[in-house]
Amino acid sequence: MRKLLWSLSLVVIIVALGGCSSSSKTSGSPEAKVVGYQMVQKNGVLSDRKGISEKDDVKKIENITADVKFDKTASVNKESKEDAVFWFIDQDNKEGQKYKVWFDESGSADVQDEKQVWGVLEGKDGETLSSIFKLQLNEQK
Repeated sequence: MRKLLWSLSLVVIIVALGGCSSSSKTSGSPEAKVVGYQMVQKNGVLSDRKGISEKDDVKKIENITADVKFDKTASVNKESKEDAVFWFIDQDNKEGQKYKVWFDESGSADVQDEKQVWGVLEGKDGETLSSIFKLQLNEQK
């Protein structure tokens, strides 16, 4: 009887641990295969929709977005139009939540999700996100 209880307990623990893991930090859904985005042009209009499909860049953006510390109590008044809008597209070509981002010359970035909740990326994360989008913009010229 003890062996049966021990075995059953072990199975329950394994199932519980398996249920706690997810394949994506950003949504709990399958990993994104593409990051869709639009850059804001000098005239304030969004560019055509583009996509980033380089796996390393997609993973970096997923990880950076997962690390944003959103603050529901923050109230930020942005007078300028965002620099970019981006979203994740999964394996089934479903678009996820959209994020607006404002890049700062200091390397930081302000991020706003669809629920109007603000977050800040400072240091390396802000610089990495900025460089990925700027690289994409330069490649398309």
